[in-house]
Amino acid sequence: MNTKQISIESQYVSSILTDTTTSKTAASQKEQILNADEVTIDTSLSLQELTERLRSLTITDISQIHNSPQATYYGEINSYNFQIMNVKYGPMSSFPPIQGEIEEGAGRTTIKVKMDIKSHFKMARTMYYTTLLPIGLIVLLLSFLVLGGTAYLLHGILFSSSFILCALLVVALTKSSLINTKRKELKNFASKIDGSIIG
Repeated sequence: MNTKQISIESQYVSSILTDTTTSKTAASQKEQILNADEVTIDTSLSLQELTERLRSLTITDISQIHNSPQATYYGEINSYNFQIMNVKYGPMSSFPPIQGEIEEGAGRTTIKVKMDIKSHFKMARTMYYTTLLPIGLIVLLLSFLVLGGTAYLLHGILFSSSFILCALLVVALTKSSLINTKRKELKNFASKIDGSIIG
């Protein structure tokens, strides 16, 4: 193998590594955007077209879903803002609605979208931590007081630990579920309005 062939192969490998690094960086940036408190979606639809598109996908109340099976969302839509929820989630769902502010531009329309999963996560975390953790600690204390010095102490410790571990696990799963659902909902919403997430 001569020097020229080695140089060509090195350039080829270098270009592959560069492309891989670039795609990973782009994917990482997109994930950061989707995890942000506010996401910007750009669409070529005009303000009127966007409003009409949203209204065609949305019913005002979840109870109307039987009459409009094609509806994707329910909620309120005004000229420059909206608050809608996927019909998969009921009014009492722990998942937040999609809140948007519409800004009309030259040949483009921009939507500033918010989905407040942080407050929903804090509420779920508080609920699990204030119920399961105290139960686990009380059972642990009783295990030492009642079962201390017996062969059953280990069983009591393991039983109390299960409450504590369950609380930690459920909170972690809730956070992961909210983040993943938010990403999915934002991507789905952007596709429904022929838009792309830009920031």
